[in-house]
Amino acid sequence: MKTLITLLFLMAFSLFTEAQIGFDVTAKGQFNSTWLFNKNISDKGTEQDYVPSWGSNFGLGLGMRLGFFGLGTEFNFGKHNAEYKGIRDGNNYSSKIALSTFQLPLLVRFQNKGGVYVELGAQYNKVRKAIYTRENLLPTTDDVAGDFAKSYTTAVLGFGINRKILKSIPLGFIFGLRLQYGISDLRGVDGYGIALNNSKVYSNYAKTRAASAGINFGIMYTLDTKKKESGY
Repeated sequence: MKTLITLLFLMAFSLFTEAQIGFDVTAKGQFNSTWLFNKNISDKGTEQDYVPSWGSNFGLGLGMRLGFFGLGTEFNFGKHNAEYKGIRDGNNYSSKIALSTFQLPLLVRFQNKGGVYVELGAQYNKVRKAIYTRENLLPTTDDVAGDFAKSYTTAVLGFGINRKILKSIPLGFIFGLRLQYGISDLRGVDGYGIALNNSKVYSNYAKTRAASAGINFGIMYTLDTKKKESGY
């Protein structure tokens, strides 16, 4: 058994030393369609309807590539918004929840020689600020950070392309699509600003899931430990 383990270790070490190892640093951004889904809100019908909303993030990415396999993380600051419209007491209203977040994804990436990649992983999101605003019916602006979880986790799936700008310089661009969906409960407020854990309004508590889909892009600097003979 010890001989087998030793042999596997030597094979893995040999693969590591012979493979092309790359270290990436990326200045990146993302524009997203953002949502906060909650069953109790969905069940309200015309009293509370979801409205398409938009958010963004920007930051710095760090990664390591070993052949077609890679690991990466990012340090991003972003906005995750959710908007609603509805009819209450015979009057129309519109509202918005604006979350300011710090995002820390941990990603596994598979990339071919042409630069096409698929990535998956999980992201830690810290809620830095949460502001609720309502218009048309009793207009208000409230700090609702206390009604939201301090942090939440999302699952991440993405795909795109990573290509050099010029072969003579270690700079390239990354362009792709990234999807996220909440794993943990974000809690929060509904479209009218009422806390979703208010048992007098919502007798059956439902979890809030943050979701987003957006265009992921950036400029990447790559340091390779060995020069490639062909391909990227």
